Amino acid sequence: MSSASIPSNLAPWLLAYVAEQAQPDEVEVWVDRVTNAIFTEIPEVGAVEGLPEQVRITVREHWIAFLGDFAQPEQHFHLVDAARRLSVELADRQLPLEMLIRFYRVAQQEVWDYVSELIKALPPADFDRADLLMYFWNRAGVWLDQSITESVATYQAARSRVLAGAAAQRYEAARSILAGELSEAREASSALGGYPISVHHTAVVLSVADAERAGTLEQLATELARRIGAASPLVVKPGGRQLWMWLGTRDAPDLSALAALADTPGSLAHESVVVGVGSATPGIAGFVASHREAQGALRVATPDTSAWLALYTDVELPVLLGCSAEVDRFVARQLGPLVGEDESTQRIRETLTAYLDSGGSAEEAARALVVHRNTIRYRLGQAEEMLGHPIARISPQLAVALRHHDLFHRP
Repeated sequence: MSSASIPSNLAPWLLAYVAEQAQPDEVEVWVDRVTNAIFTEIPEVGAVEGLPEQVRITVREHWIAFLGDFAQPEQHFHLVDAARRLSVELADRQLPLEMLIRFYRVAQQEVWDYVSELIKALPPADFDRADLLMYFWNRAGVWLDQSITESVATYQAARSRVLAGAAAQRYEAARSILAGELSEAREASSALGGYPISVHHTAVVLSVADAERAGTLEQLATELARRIGAASPLVVKPGGRQLWMWLGTRDAPDLSALAALADTPGSLAHESVVVGVGSATPGIAGFVASHREAQGALRVATPDTSAWLALYTDVELPVLLGCSAEVDRFVARQLGPLVGEDESTQRIRETLTAYLDSGGSAEEAARALVVHRNTIRYRLGQAEEMLGHPIARISPQLAVALRHHDLFHRP
């Protein structure tokens, strides 16, 4: 039955019912019934200061508004102000959305029980009880369904504002700490929403090529934190293309598994994303230092390759040297003809780097590059010819130059 179609013989009863139930004493009877059911079903409501009274006010306003519309041919729903305030209050207090929905589910059950009792207790009348039952259930069902829909939307909008405000506060606090403006540990922890300061901090900076895809970084950050074994990471959104994260742990975490993951095909890498990871350093000074290291490591990470994630401890010296005209001249002097970008020279340079990384073992270098050890020996011979001296005389400076070229000037 449509809410617009009121049987003519039902209209007088509806008017009389509304006049009776709208009396203050009768309204309070209804409010007591529904709120007592809510408090019994959801006892944790009583532990939240001021919330029980807000629930009572919301139930009262809902019932009065429903009665005012009940006998009208057309139903005109509107979410009462108290319901909006309740939704916002739950969001502000960071209480779960499920609690709000349970309020309405309990109220809905009470409505069904009440209507059944009302119909059963009616004296003989000039209308069909089934008509009244259908009419009441239809009106109440529409009211409750729309109340839930609009209350949830109000809660979610308020929750988004709360989260945005909290995110902005975390960013401002992190910025102040990084700038040296906030240096007291307890104050810094409070400003960061309780993130501990007197622990080891491992900073992670994630960046994506397209700023519009920055929202995808949080999922990757969460997975990286899980792989490292750090609970409750601090995530900060500075805007733009980056996401910052700090992992607070009692001891320095083992990052070797993370480095291995970076080299695993189809592992965690996301399209056009690079990640820099700082070293684990304690205290508020470590919070700052590890972040700067992560930003430095980010400079040498390359998207869509096995080098999409860079650990600062693996690239510290090249990052500290940076990339300048002076450093590039140093690299050119050390490498000589090995700075060439033709495919053959690249392979020789790659082989020489693998040979050095493996401690001078041709067998280890062959395994790393997945080639035969004779290939390694042949390329090393080519490198000796180009350098003009035996491989055994490779200096630390040449090793640094090779690493710098690989990180800052890879094709």
